[in-house]
Amino acid sequence: MFYIQLIGILAFCILVLSFYKKDTVMILTYQITSNFGYTVHYFLLGGLSGAFCSLIGIFRNITLIKSNNNKIIVPIFIFLYLLVTIIFYEGIYSLFPMIANSIYLITLIYKKKKTLLIGAIISSSLWILYSVFVSSYVSILTESILIISNTIQLIKINKK
Repeated sequence: MFYIQLIGILAFCILVLSFYKKDTVMILTYQITSNFGYTVHYFLLGGLSGAFCSLIGIFRNITLIKSNNNKIIVPIFIFLYLLVTIIFYEGIYSLFPMIANSIYLITLIYKKKKTLLIGAIISSSLWILYSVFVSSYVSILTESILIISNTIQLIKINKK
């Protein structure tokens, strides 16, 4: 169990670093690596809806980097999140990764750091709820830290 939580810690560290990048492409690149770690982490915990939503997040970020018209891809990826949630439905809590990733995806298309941070805060809150159900103790802690970190960044942006 320890090594599974360790994978979650590594994924979290990479995710936190992503929000300190100024360029959206670099943010998304770091998050691709982080999503891979979370995919493995949730899969090993038996949280299949979370694992597959994280896996789709990898392809979402690659598509966002490569695509010129991101508004077209939003419905496609929301459909994929919904499909994965239906296939791997584990109970009401399996809706949280789908909703979290859909909200985050919508904020990503605006390419404004402030909007991205707000989306990340909401997304992290939903991932905390999911993590409680799949016993991802590290994710509960790390997503809480991420909320604090992103809130601090948001306050700094608002002061400027």
